[in-house]
Amino acid sequence: MRFTLSSSALTNKLVALSKVINSKNSLPILADFVFEIENNTLRLTASDSENTMKTSLELNESDSNGVFAIGNHDLIEAVKGISEQPITFDVNLQDNIAKISYQNGLFSLPIDSADEFPIAQEISAGANVININSSVLAENINRSLFATGQDEIRPVMNGIYFDIEPESTTLVASNAHKLVYYRRHDIKSGGTTSFILPKKPANLLKANLAKFMDEEVEITFDSSNCAYFKFGQSLIFCKLVDGNY
Repeated sequence: MRFTLSSSALTNKLVALSKVINSKNSLPILADFVFEIENNTLRLTASDSENTMKTSLELNESDSNGVFAIGNHDLIEAVKGISEQPITFDVNLQDNIAKISYQNGLFSLPIDSADEFPIAQEISAGANVININSSVLAENINRSLFATGQDEIRPVMNGIYFDIEPESTTLVASNAHKLVYYRRHDIKSGGTTSFILPKKPANLLKANLAKFMDEEVEITFDSSNCAYFKFGQSLIFCKLVDGNY
């Protein structure tokens, strides 16, 4: 399997995805990025088992479809110093190795099967869906994060509470010493619902939404406390905090 893409586009995507990955993982595969090539599109995935981020980019060329996983640290270290130019992956799925070539060099990295990589849970039928402007969401997450807690006994304090009503949405964060309370009349919904967004996916959204100013973010969440945030070519899946604020 052989494919070519922009080195800087790949680096930017990998750096964004790497923020999902923990330094220590319960499963070795969670230290990897998953590469999925289909119809000249590369889909990239990273996960810590509770939070998953996916993104995609168009390839310059590819000769076949396929899926493999590759260690995040070694790959980022290898590609981040390459100036903007085409970079080519020659992937041997039988020998579990990827040869990566560019204008001034070549390096090889081991690859893994993606079969053991966890699959994000599906959202149930009848899930709630709301749309929020990316700039508005990023601004309010940024204003609220500093007041979230780190209390293992009271996990509901460790995130941002979204209280959604037909004519407004209220965001609340508190660690019992600090309190942030915002009511937005430009975030509306067809009904009344609520959820608590944990700190880590909130930070992921904060870091990534800056690149998608004034676009719509589609938020889908259900009663099993699963949520998807879709924006641009990216998707973040997370487990919401279980409990009432």
